Amino acid sequence: MQPVAKAVTTSFTVATAAARHMVERGTGVILVMAGGREAIPNLGGSHVAWAALAGLCRQLAAELGPQGVRVAWLLSPGSPKPDEPDPDATRLLLPRRPSYADVANAAVFAASDWATTMTATEINLTGSAVVD
Repeated sequence: MQPVAKAVTTSFTVATAAARHMVERGTGVILVMAGGREAIPNLGGSHVAWAALAGLCRQLAAELGPQGVRVAWLLSPGSPKPDEPDPDATRLLLPRRPSYADVANAAVFAASDWATTMTATEINLTGSAVVD
C-alpha cells in the first residue's frame, strides 16, 4: 500500500494546492505521470498507484474543468538511456519507447494552448505497449 498512499497523497496535495491558484485565474493545466490500465507482472504496488493516479486525474478534471482548469496524464513505459539500444523495442508496434525529449514534448503540447480542449485524458506515449 505504501506506493499507492505515497503517490496519491503527494499528487493530490500538490494538484489541489496548484489548482487553487489556477481557479483564481480561471485557467491552468495539471499534468501527472500516471496510467495503469493494463496488467504488467512484477510491478506490484507501483502499478496500482499509477492506476489510482489516473482515477485521481479524472476526478480532478471533473471538479476543476468547469472552473477553467484542465487535467491530463502522461502514460509512458519509461525511456531508454540516451544513445543506448532499447531492449524492449522489439515488443512494440513502433520500434522504440519514448525518449526523454518525446515525453517532454508531449507535456509541453498538453500544457499549451494547442490542447485547450484536452482534459480528463491520458496521453499514450507507450509506442504501443498499451493499445486501446
